[in-house]
Amino acid sequence: MTGSARGAYPTVAICVALLMVACAPAQDADDTTPEVSPTASLTSGEPSASPASIVRPLLDTGSTGILDPGTYVLDQFPVDLAFDIPEGDPPGWHVGRSTTDAAIVLWFTPPEITYLFAFWNVDNVYADPCDPAAGELEPAIGPSVDDLVAALTNLPEFRATDPMDVTVGAFRGKEIELTALDSAGDCHEVIAWSAGDDGHDLSPGETRHVRVLDVDGVRIVITTREPTQPDAAVEAELQQILDSIRIEPLP
Repeated sequence: MTGSARGAYPTVAICVALLMVACAPAQDADDTTPEVSPTASLTSGEPSASPASIVRPLLDTGSTGILDPGTYVLDQFPVDLAFDIPEGDPPGWHVGRSTTDAAIVLWFTPPEITYLFAFWNVDNVYADPCDPAAGELEPAIGPSVDDLVAALTNLPEFRATDPMDVTVGAFRGKEIELTALDSAGDCHEVIAWSAGDDGHDLSPGETRHVRVLDVDGVRIVITTREPTQPDAAVEAELQQILDSIRIEPLP
């Protein structure tokens, strides 16, 4: 840097200072200092979170506990799936189960459970769904969406619809409707699949909507149950929950 450039800095500083004084707005003599808003926070620059924006793990606290509005994360699952419970009137979603392989959320309308949605980390299907003691299918099904869908559509003791493409939240896969057949009383419940220490069983005549999804390379099954007499408000909430499904780790 040359000496002439260094000498220019004081002159520039004086000009800027004079310009700032000249452009400053005039202030009346009787003006007072403005009061600080009582809502301003002196301890934190972050706004407080509303209940609906809180992110929580999905915990099994007993089916009597109602889920507050907000985001819930399946932090025990192979992927951190999250979903939103909306503001209900009245709220009525309960946790039926939350493990590493199965998470079930119920809508309880006394005296019965009317709606549910569930997440499953499915391992395999049973060779005889009416007799779990006969063991699981050998060799076990493959890990893809199509592997499980093919096994379910050919499962004894069930009737399945043709697979259809489906998108749930941010994920794509296949959807079928699976109905447990009535075996004239010979089978009180049929088990569709195993998921760790859990299994998905249905009573004869029961139907589930089964969505088999590829979630970042991990196969996840989402099932829903609706009653024969639908409730439009609850169905709208259920669809809103399904649309909100995404990957979101706990903060």
